[in-house]
Amino acid sequence: MFNIDDFLSVYKGKKKFVDESEYFTFFLNSLQKDVKLFEHIRFCNDTLSIPPIYVFVKYYKKIFDREMTVSEKQGLGACFGYLFQNIWGYKLSRLTWVGERTTGIKNASYFIKNDK
Repeated sequence: MFNIDDFLSVYKGKKKFVDESEYFTFFLNSLQKDVKLFEHIRFCNDTLSIPPIYVFVKYYKKIFDREMTVSEKQGLGACFGYLFQNIWGYKLSRLTWVGERTTGIKNASYFIKNDK
């Protein structure tokens, strides 16, 4: 499903995030173990236009209990971009304001299916 080599070929500047970030490992483990959560994340994206990264960090608020670095925010956003666009086949993204205070995520993208 989530191919790390392919991810790194699409998001070339994210090797350090993949190699060193606890958030990357946590994302991958969650993706494999919590299918229901990702169904909810997809529903929030598709129906409510809520960015997936926002739902993810709010759901796991105990894990994301500090302000993330710019690199961490961009890396996690790239993970969701890859998941939605390269695996699930969404074609477009729209940037929106989320203003998540704990993590410092101000803007994030939600994704639009090809048929919209």
